[in-house]
Amino acid sequence: MNSISTFPTLMRGHYRNQRQAFSNPSKWPQIDIRITTPQRTTIEVKSWYKYKGEENPYNHIRYEWEHVDEKVIYSKTYNLIHDHSSCPFIWTWDGEWWRGHPDGECIQESTEIITNIRFNGIDYRVKDVGYDVETGRQVYGKDPSEGEFFFTMVDK
Repeated sequence: MNSISTFPTLMRGHYRNQRQAFSNPSKWPQIDIRITTPQRTTIEVKSWYKYKGEENPYNHIRYEWEHVDEKVIYSKTYNLIHDHSSCPFIWTWDGEWWRGHPDGECIQESTEIITNIRFNGIDYRVKDVGYDVETGRQVYGKDPSEGEFFFTMVDK
C-alpha cells in the first residue's frame, strides 16, 4: 500500500467519541470531528461539542500538505476560526497509524500547544493540551495523564 496516497483517504470522514463520552460524561464531553479534503493536498478538520452543533466549532484547522518521502508528510496549518497561521505539523506513517505532531515547539500568542494525533481510517485519537507560557498552567485540554480522546468513524 502506498502510504502517501492513503493519507487524505484514511483521514477523511466524520468521527465521534460517543462511546468514550457515554462511559463517563462528567470526564469526557461528546465531540464530533469532520475531516474533509476540499483539494488534493488540502485537509480541513472541524471539531465541535455535540450539544453546540457543527455550526459552532471550537476548532477548525486547514492543513496544506506535501510529502517529504514515502512515510513522512509536512503540513502548513491555518486556523480558520481565528484567521491566522498555526504551527506546522509533521505526519509519519508507522505501518498502522498516521501520527502527527507540531514540527518543533508550538507557541500561539501566550499558549504553548502540545498536540499528538493518530488515525488509521477507522479510529482517530487525539491529545491536545495548551499551557500558559508565563505560568506553565494548563489553559485547555484534558490532563495528559487522562489519556487520548478516542474517536470512531461515524461515516465517510
